[in-house]
Amino acid sequence: MEKKINNSIFLFGRRNVGEFIKKNISNNISPDKWGVREILIKKNPSKDIQSEIIQYIPSFIKITYISNGDLDTLLPGKNHQGVVLLNQGRKESSNYKNADDLFTNVSEHKETILVLDRIMDTGNLGGILRTAECFGVNHILVPERDMAPINETVERISSGAIHYLNIYRVTNLNHILEKLKDIGYWVVTTSDSGSEDWSGLPSSNELAIVLGNEEKGVKKLLNDNSDFKLRIPMHGQISSLNVTVSCGIVLDRIINRSE
Repeated sequence: MEKKINNSIFLFGRRNVGEFIKKNISNNISPDKWGVREILIKKNPSKDIQSEIIQYIPSFIKITYISNGDLDTLLPGKNHQGVVLLNQGRKESSNYKNADDLFTNVSEHKETILVLDRIMDTGNLGGILRTAECFGVNHILVPERDMAPINETVERISSGAIHYLNIYRVTNLNHILEKLKDIGYWVVTTSDSGSEDWSGLPSSNELAIVLGNEEKGVKKLLNDNSDFKLRIPMHGQISSLNVTVSCGIVLDRIINRSE
């Protein structure tokens, strides 16, 4: 069993697995297209696991009931919540769309785009994706290099949000941002040197909002080429915020303002 786990790409966590199943069902995706080969569930599962997961698993997907202790051994240090989903060799690249997909999706019907510049911590990435989905941001743009991978940790921390997002991986963020400007988008960055006046921003569905690296912030080229450079007002002795917290504040200020 341990060898099978280690050689598989999997989801774990009740909410994450539940959202994966819920999305597939809502999108009318046939269970044989889910890519799931087996699901591991702790013995004597809770009512939540039964109602949110087990009742939706088709008969041809194997369910294996094992002890919570065995799950802890198979996933040391992971908060599996008694549920682990094994799939059929899904590659990391299947998590991403490309630049052509992005422009197909937003050229005629613009929506807010969140741009992540060198977010290296998987915990931060998962938190950002969860925050973005909660604020209705469906499009996430990331670079191919210098970026945390989308792995089981990101999927778990996102609490299933990742299954509702379009994530586009591109070679050159600045080039894509310039092309987005050509179709009517405005680029927003935040930094310590930005303005605290957020009143002049266009409608949120015309914005590409850039969040920068945990330590270095937004890359200088991206910041220099942005249309709006803003700053979150700070009033304490510590002058910086965790990027996930910053994401929530920025999206709240932009999405929930009166337009």
